Amino acid sequence: MSSADVDKYVKGFAADQRSALQSVRSVVVTALPSGEEVIAWGMPSIRISGVLVLSYAGFKHHNSIFPGVGAPFAGFGPEVEKYRATKGALKFDRDSAFPATLLKKIIKYRITEINESFPKKSGEFKEFYKSGRLKAEGSMKKNELHGAWKWYRADGSLLRSGHFKNGVQTGEWVTYLRDGQAHKVTNF
Repeated sequence: MSSADVDKYVKGFAADQRSALQSVRSVVVTALPSGEEVIAWGMPSIRISGVLVLSYAGFKHHNSIFPGVGAPFAGFGPEVEKYRATKGALKFDRDSAFPATLLKKIIKYRITEINESFPKKSGEFKEFYKSGRLKAEGSMKKNELHGAWKWYRADGSLLRSGHFKNGVQTGEWVTYLRDGQAHKVTNF
């Protein structure tokens, strides 16, 4: 599923509702330029490096935004309460745009929440910049960096790669130029 599928989904609504949904889409795509638009659970969604940030959908009498399972909206105060439908969903008028400023706050919060969800029990680790671009990825073992790791610049270019064994750098480490060429190689 791709952005073409999202195009098709959004085009399936009447003009005013389509405009409201397109407004959400525009804010999300602008806030997460490296995000991947997909259809997940039958709804337009955006993922960053395979991690779901949020979904949105149009219904007969309203539209909704789904910013993750059980996203705690308490930190957003009264501005979000008038849109809250369930613990993990925000409902807004079918033919009116969701407030862009609030949506941007929700997206930033989701990036923070996603970062805090790592490392996973499997040891998988990812960290994202506020733009949703990947900052670092690797694995952890007993709370120490272990295995292959990569770090990225804010523009998405690879900065450094190497391996750890139980928290200690090992083997070949490479620092890269923005164009992807190796700049410096260090052996540990």
